[in-house]
Amino acid sequence: MPSASTKHYAVITADVIGSRQVNSFTHKRDRILKEISRLHLDQKLILSSYTVTAWDEFEVVLTRPQLAPHAILDLRRTFYPLALRIAIGIGPAVGVHKKPINQKAGGPAFERARRAAEESKAGNSKYPLLTVFNSGNELFDTIANTVYRLQDSLLLRTTAKQWAAINAQLKTGRQDTTARRLNLDISTVSRNLKRGSYWQFVETAQAMERILGAYF
Repeated sequence: MPSASTKHYAVITADVIGSRQVNSFTHKRDRILKEISRLHLDQKLILSSYTVTAWDEFEVVLTRPQLAPHAILDLRRTFYPLALRIAIGIGPAVGVHKKPINQKAGGPAFERARRAAEESKAGNSKYPLLTVFNSGNELFDTIANTVYRLQDSLLLRTTAKQWAAINAQLKTGRQDTTARRLNLDISTVSRNLKRGSYWQFVETAQAMERILGAYF
């Protein structure tokens, strides 16, 4: 595990799958990134707004590595129905408070995020790699990547109605309030949350936050 005196950052590099087939892609990309930047800045999850680094790629630095699971879930649900490959690099970094980050900052966290992104894009012959961690710690990476490959298999089956229930439930915290907001009965909301793997997504984020805290 890293020295307690070593400051570690988590860098997220993500790209939108199949962006060339999306109508008005840049408008949709910019609208979503503005929305999630505002949310994550208010929550103090990120050091500065999400930065577009290429047509379909963007990057951000988290305030703490432990916040990566929260950010990953928010990115997935906010971008839906657009699909993302999300790469997370963890390690020391320099220039993270300078703007634009993609031009001013650097270090192992950024290099590892790029390697994780390359691994995700290279893919796997058996299943897609939608979430990839690279921290320089082999044991942590094995744990994190195994957990997320299992979770991402559930992610691929989540429907639009289920994401709507998940989004509302994360905001309200109560199924009866979610039902009123969506104009559904509670049994339908409960069924959509269960079939959409809501509980698994939330518990995965909570567990991975604790694991990240133990390592970094």
